[in-house]
Amino acid sequence: MGDLHPGGAPATLRILRWLAEQNVRRVLEVGAGIGNTAARMASLGWDVTAIEPDPVLFARLRKRLGGSARCEQFLGHRPAARYDAIVAESVFFQMNLTQVFAHARDLLKAGGYLAFVEAVWTEKVTAAISSELHDSTQRLFGIPVGSREPLTWRDWSELLSESGFETLRAELLPRGSAGHPPTANWPASIAAIVRDPRLALWMARYRQRKRFARMPAGVQESRIFLGRTCGDLS
Repeated sequence: MGDLHPGGAPATLRILRWLAEQNVRRVLEVGAGIGNTAARMASLGWDVTAIEPDPVLFARLRKRLGGSARCEQFLGHRPAARYDAIVAESVFFQMNLTQVFAHARDLLKAGGYLAFVEAVWTEKVTAAISSELHDSTQRLFGIPVGSREPLTWRDWSELLSESGFETLRAELLPRGSAGHPPTANWPASIAAIVRDPRLALWMARYRQRKRFARMPAGVQESRIFLGRTCGDLS
């Protein structure tokens, strides 16, 4: 039903263009979902490993990628060899960032790349608002709209630096990208509904529930990031 992360497919293609410029070959995708991005990377000739812990999403992912798909948690992933790059789209905000960035660095080769797109809180949010929105959207949709803690991009940047990542690109996406996963491929969406009419009901239910999860203006923004490991790997 589309690329369900801030910035949608254009953000994904920007990340892949950045990584292609670095001549990466061996890439890990974290939280690969049904495999839209993983399939794009595989089409570029990259050696892709895609991990997805949700068994329903993984079933679709495995059909698309075969043995390159893994049903496991990121922090438990232990590959035989390090990666050139790690990619994630609206995944890390649900996890402990200190642990995530430390593990990502351990999985990357010296000078390896970390690329992601995320919706993060702005300075306008309070701890009470971020906690309430996290819990209410988790209850309504099964996934929160943001972290429970009011972590801003400044917080993310500091944690990345402390974990040994040099920032190469960190771009603010256009207003409206946070929390909105539009798809321009409506024919594909309609075809999916024809194949499984339950999707129409789920979409209607999603739109109805969105009315109960209003986001205060200016409390969230979307960022796209490319970083590189720096310093000694120990």
